[in-house]
Amino acid sequence: MSFPLEALGIGLILGSLLGLTGAGGSLVALPLLLSLHLSMRDAIGISLGAVGLSALIGALGRWRSGDIQLKIVLILALSGVPGSWLGQKLGQFVPEPLLIWTFCLLVLWSAQRMWHQARLPETPGQVLRPAVLAVIGLLVGVLSGLLGVGGGFLIVPALLWFSPLNMLAAAATSMAVIALVSGSGFFIYLASANPPADLLTGLFAGGATGVLLGNKLAVRLGGVLLQRIFALMLLVVSLSVAAQKLLG
Repeated sequence: MSFPLEALGIGLILGSLLGLTGAGGSLVALPLLLSLHLSMRDAIGISLGAVGLSALIGALGRWRSGDIQLKIVLILALSGVPGSWLGQKLGQFVPEPLLIWTFCLLVLWSAQRMWHQARLPETPGQVLRPAVLAVIGLLVGVLSGLLGVGGGFLIVPALLWFSPLNMLAAAATSMAVIALVSGSGFFIYLASANPPADLLTGLFAGGATGVLLGNKLAVRLGGVLLQRIFALMLLVVSLSVAAQKLLG
């Protein structure tokens, strides 16, 4: 199997997206991993590992810039980690076609949100709402464990609405949360699985490189065009997964 180069490319893509937007890496990684003929559950588990490590490296880079708010990270992570465990347990009883349809609809919803949000001015919320963020963290954790998504497409808008963070800080804080929630989900997956080492190595190397490049571009590029391009890409991802796993 020719995993290494393909895995390196997948890692580079997901890492770049995480560094740029604080979201979206897993939404692209999952269908690409499925194209390697992995099962849905293996693709989910491996996606969690690749996204978690890439987000950790990206968050460490943004930590030095003062963009990450530890209090918010702790609120979201402490509610998200048990949610990830719950999501993986639920995934054992949910039929694969239902998982795939849920994933596709989630990606379409995310695309619509990102396209709409690109037209809005950046107006950070005025107050921190810990209870709301805790509920969102739990939901993000469940989706992470169930679908292998990092949850940044939920975290970033939530931080803009329910915290005083701007877009750049919200994206950086999102990466820190994703690192903790997705990372915990990956270790839960490893307890009952043995993924190929060459696949993981390629994903981790590509993800680390991509997220560092994405971090550098994030402080230079305007968000409007980037979010709209990303929204269109999510649309393509959703349609391709549906065609590949449900129609083919």
